[in-house]
Amino acid sequence: MMKDMSNQLALRLQQNAQRADRLDIPVPGRFVTGEERAMAVHAAREARVAVSFDGGWPDAEREQVCFHPAWAEAEFTAVWVEIRWAAKFAHVEHRDLLGSLMALGMDRSFFGDLIAQEDRAYLCCLPEIAARLPVEWDKAGNVPIKVQLLEEAPAIEPPKGEFLRDTVASLRLDCVLSAGMKTSRSRAAEMIRMGAVAVDHMPEERTDRVLNAGQLLSIRGFGRIRLSEVGSPTRKDRLPVQLEIFHKK
Repeated sequence: MMKDMSNQLALRLQQNAQRADRLDIPVPGRFVTGEERAMAVHAAREARVAVSFDGGWPDAEREQVCFHPAWAEAEFTAVWVEIRWAAKFAHVEHRDLLGSLMALGMDRSFFGDLIAQEDRAYLCCLPEIAARLPVEWDKAGNVPIKVQLLEEAPAIEPPKGEFLRDTVASLRLDCVLSAGMKTSRSRAAEMIRMGAVAVDHMPEERTDRVLNAGQLLSIRGFGRIRLSEVGSPTRKDRLPVQLEIFHKK
């Protein structure tokens, strides 16, 4: 089942990339995850076109893909919808919203990030789906919700993680991951080789990949780790680092 879905995605990306090359125009597509970005990059390379990604806000995990000629700018069609509920009388969590959305039977690739706040949520999605949601999506669990299309992107405050200070032997991926997850370096290396880690949303299986301040690690089943600061070497030649940890919800 998973292999069939992966093959379908690869074919769709390949067809969009080839269309961008054949017609010499930008071809926006659906949303992809960080792991799927590598498939889009491969499709673009095969078709000899450029590929760009945009998720509607800086920290997006799911992004719309657009294949385009090297001379042309990418075009993105995704829009935002706002979801509201009576927060005074009911509490709605991210999982309630996502569960009820998926229960509508729509393909997940039509949707980008779903960002839940105390009294509302925002969803980035393709226009054809955005037009259906105000009519079809009226409940999250047992809580009535109201969905409306926004004319412009909302002001979204980036999530704040927990800060951790530590020292590492080097800025190798396995060293930083080991510190951020508070696990052994051998376990961190194993996770990287298994394909469970992405750097700036791109899968990375090299344990010796050297990181720079500001880069974001995504770890399957764990969450994300941002290497926010790197200090000067200590007397023992170790590097002080500050990590921001975002645990998976």
